[in-house]
Amino acid sequence: MKRPGKTRRGGGVIIRNRPIRRSQLISPFGVGAITDFRNDEALMCAGIDSWFQGEPPAELRISEERLQVSLGCEYFVLPPEYADSVEGTKRRVPYVRFPGWHYCPRCYRMDRTTPFGDQPFCQNEGCGKGKGRRMIPIRIVSVCEQGHIEEFPFSQWIGCDCGARAQLYFKSGRSSASIQGTKVECKACGKANSLAAAFQPQAVANKGAICNGARPWLGDAKGDGSCHHPLHTLLRGASNIYFPAVESAIYVPRGQREFDPRIQKLVDDPSSWTALTAQVVDGQIPEGAFNFVAPMFRVDASELLEAVREKLDEKKHAKQVSGTQESLRREEFEALRKGSNRDGSDLLCEIVDGSQFDRLSEFVRRVGLVRKLRETRVMTGFTRINPPSGKGDDLQAMQRIGKPRWLPAIVVRGEGIFLEFKAESFANPSTDLAERVALLSSNLEKQRAQRGQDPRPIDAGFLTIHALAHALIRELTFLCGYGSSALRERIYHGKDSEGKSMLGLLIYTASGDSEGTLGGLVSQGEPDKLEALFSSAMRRSGWCSNDPVCIESPARGPNSLNMAACHGCMLLPETSCEEGNRLLDRALLIGTPSRPDGGFFSKLALG
Repeated sequence: MKRPGKTRRGGGVIIRNRPIRRSQLISPFGVGAITDFRNDEALMCAGIDSWFQGEPPAELRISEERLQVSLGCEYFVLPPEYADSVEGTKRRVPYVRFPGWHYCPRCYRMDRTTPFGDQPFCQNEGCGKGKGRRMIPIRIVSVCEQGHIEEFPFSQWIGCDCGARAQLYFKSGRSSASIQGTKVECKACGKANSLAAAFQPQAVANKGAICNGARPWLGDAKGDGSCHHPLHTLLRGASNIYFPAVESAIYVPRGQREFDPRIQKLVDDPSSWTALTAQVVDGQIPEGAFNFVAPMFRVDASELLEAVREKLDEKKHAKQVSGTQESLRREEFEALRKGSNRDGSDLLCEIVDGSQFDRLSEFVRRVGLVRKLRETRVMTGFTRINPPSGKGDDLQAMQRIGKPRWLPAIVVRGEGIFLEFKAESFANPSTDLAERVALLSSNLEKQRAQRGQDPRPIDAGFLTIHALAHALIRELTFLCGYGSSALRERIYHGKDSEGKSMLGLLIYTASGDSEGTLGGLVSQGEPDKLEALFSSAMRRSGWCSNDPVCIESPARGPNSLNMAACHGCMLLPETSCEEGNRLLDRALLIGTPSRPDGGFFSKLALG
């Protein structure tokens, strides 16, 4: 067995011999992300065309018809997972080495390695000449808003023209250990410069450096010089250096029959599905088509035929209705509000009428106790500096050439609480709340216009439900046994072509790792507990440790898209919020200092 942390090269990438969770390869350490490992090693996850030798293995393929149609791909694939076996050696996560610049922590000498090279050791005599002093990756890199990333131009920054003769040193200042207190010096020509100003806008461009379009995750560390966008200097661990674009869908059951688990597995597996449908002509399967195949799998031929026909109908339906994320949400919303109790289904939802919740019936139409759900999360690309726009045209590619036939995805299962709200209950906010809604809406449109995005209408109903989701999740962490990072929100908001309103909230846990499904979340939706949950959440939201500054602050945060919301009262882990902790204002829930009774849920907070 290779010692932990050792790497081997293969197929133009570095094969990492260390476990990493599958879910992390979707977010936050997916394709194009820099991951810091032990022993001071920084690696970037390679493109998906380097993940497997040939076609992805059949056992790693997964299916979610609605999402496949929406994203325009044939199937999804689980990321490779480390396995300590002969077969597992073919499924280790591929990386490239980035950044290539390293420095010695003892003598501060800099050296640059290739994307596929080993981690360098210092060659100075006093540092053991490669036998003991491991060099550390440089902390800064250059990126552009198009998603490209390249090495920081150290020679240009200090004005060094030595070329291959350059002897660069990375020295920390005595007064500060931060990167701003660091300077780079060439001992060959004596030129030096501090990095303090490198983070200023246009600082690198003023030195003559422009983006070359480098995409090291695809093996292109130099670029073709076609980008020409200005470069920005960022720390390699900065929060805005990488934004994965992840689309997801909750499983929506079709058909009414429950099939043999062996048959269900056959029709759900993409490879066996291809074989089963080889005889399909114009969507029709002849009788007796599986009389020979069924005995091989020890299943009933007629039941297999019916299951295949139902799957074909499901695919046909998906092509007809699933084109946008909004249509996916509409299908999920309808499935959750109607409930599902099919044994063996991946969606089990028990409906409780809102009339059973005395203090909530004004707002809540029905509650769904989601005892079981399945979510498919798919990585579609990534951006840098700015989060994804949602249109997909700003995403960086995850493979070298063409549109991918498949995308990396994970399937996670969990539980949740679904709330369908009465949209009319939020249609008439008080004057001061209406002004707050208008301000956030205006700021959102300005931000989207600056980034060339289509307008996105938001109203008091959406903003209130979003703030409510955060308040409930923060309260649930004390009651249900899950941490806040294990809980997620999913907001259903909008109108269909007929003008029918959709306003709902799903708070759920869908974890592919250790926490699993504990049952504590769904129990909080029972009639005897949900009202108490709302009341305690509203009372807690009525006071923040940063008040009165928090509640009285004007619009703030990124692009001024928050109002009364901070880490003391509203914000959640990034994985929990669909909006990136933006578009939050707890005043919609509990009112303002001048109108404490003006919030939609002020009665619960005050009573």
